[in-house]
Order: sequence, then structure tokens, then C-alpha cells
Amino acid sequence: MKLLSMAIMAALVAPTLAFADPSGLWSRTNDAGETHIRIAPAGMDYTGTIEWMENPRNDIHNPNPDLRDRPLVGVQIFEDMTQTGADLWEGSLYNPEDGNTYSGTLEIIDANTLELQGCVFIILCQSDTWTRVVE
Repeated sequence: MKLLSMAIMAALVAPTLAFADPSGLWSRTNDAGETHIRIAPAGMDYTGTIEWMENPRNDIHNPNPDLRDRPLVGVQIFEDMTQTGADLWEGSLYNPEDGNTYSGTLEIIDANTLELQGCVFIILCQSDTWTRVVE
């Protein structure tokens, strides 16, 4: 009887344990000013595209000289974030601040906060906190 009660309770609670969705417009601020990034689903993965910059500039740190004149607005900084947990995605991140691509994670902290972390050799990591933009 106890097992049946637990099973019924689990069935009632399970629908409320839905996976978080990082889709939407997010803001990050650093020395270069505020930037808005649009996160959108792309099949089973998510992409992140720079949509607006307080101080727009070109992709001057890109390792490909042919891309250094392109505006950063419109550049995808990630395109392969794959969900690996309830609030966690993993993939590669392009950092326009230094032109490097890193292994990284995106983790939803709460409905209006996410943390992006990029790592080199798994041990050298840097985090960035983004906040949701009300649209």
C-alpha cells in the first residue's frame, strides 16, 4: 500500500518537474558594455546569436582575417548547446573578446538568470552571468 501511495504521489508531482528552457533574450555586461544575446532552439540543440550591442564593433579578434571586418551583431556565439541535464547544456562557445572557441556549459540558475562557463583544458574556466531581458 505504501508503495502504491508513493507511485501515485510521484505521478502527480512529475509534471511539475519540467525541464527549463533557455530560449529568449539575455543580457550580459562587461568592460565593452551591454550585449543582448538571443537563445533559440535549433533542432535538439540551442543557438546563441548576438542581437544588440551597446557599443557595436566588428569581430576584430577573429582568428580568420577574412571575418575581422564583420559586425558582431548577428554572429552566433554558440550553435551546438546540447541538453545534458534538467538545467544544463554543453557545447562550444565563441568568445568575441579574444576570438577563441571554448568548451562550455550553459546552466539556468533561475527563471531570469543563467551562467555561461567556458573552459580551456577543463581546468581553466571563466564564468559569465546573464540576465533575462523582458521583451
